[in-house]
Amino acid sequence: MPQFIVTVKLHRLPEHDPRSKKTGPCPVSGGNCTDVTGEHHSYLQEAVTSDDAARIAREQWTHVTRVEQVS
Repeated sequence: MPQFIVTVKLHRLPEHDPRSKKTGPCPVSGGNCTDVTGEHHSYLQEAVTSDDAARIAREQWTHVTRVEQVS
């Protein structure tokens, strides 16, 4: 099944500072994240089409900003 990089937008945390990023577990994927307080997060999603990947992401995260096929 094809894989897609899906980028979603979450609420920005008040402590977000793009000049002083905080690493830690990603709020979307649970993997390592280079800016846990930021608004945009990406993860891999298996789906038949990019529309399916976007639909799956919207069901969980509401705001999808980008979908790219990687395989």
